[in-house]
Amino acid sequence: MNAAEVVVVGVVGAPFGVKGWIHVRSFTEPAENLLAYQPWLLGRAERWKAVTSEARAHRGGFVAHLGEAGDRDAAAAMAGLRIGVDAALLPPPAENETYWRDLVGLHVASLSGEALGVVSRIVPTPAHDVLAIDDGGRERLIPFVREIVADVDLAAGRLRVDWQPGWP
Repeated sequence: MNAAEVVVVGVVGAPFGVKGWIHVRSFTEPAENLLAYQPWLLGRAERWKAVTSEARAHRGGFVAHLGEAGDRDAAAAMAGLRIGVDAALLPPPAENETYWRDLVGLHVASLSGEALGVVSRIVPTPAHDVLAIDDGGRERLIPFVREIVADVDLAAGRLRVDWQPGWP
């Protein structure tokens, strides 16, 4: 599968028990959405392989049994692998919502039209998400909140913010 069509939705953790089960951490919001996607793709370094999976909630987290993992050692060998799904499986975002993956690469400009850089990643924080903007020489962090982000235009590949070029 083309790596551009895969969305990372979780990561494989430590083994759980002796029969090939593993802990998994969800990156979806809400976390339970991870269980709704099938098939899972396991990967590292943009190489993906579809696997059969059985997953369930367990003590505030999730555990899963992945295809060929028949014992604890096989499960341990999978630790650190990313869990992906085909992007076509994701529901379209609701009005005024955007998937993080769609923000990365957008050109950012101030309300006056001055270029600030390109979104390189989104940083989750307890208060709100933060856009990491790469201006070619340094990284600028801008809160991803309604009071600062004026509009997101995915079709045009841009994001306008109430932020000044001289601000950190």
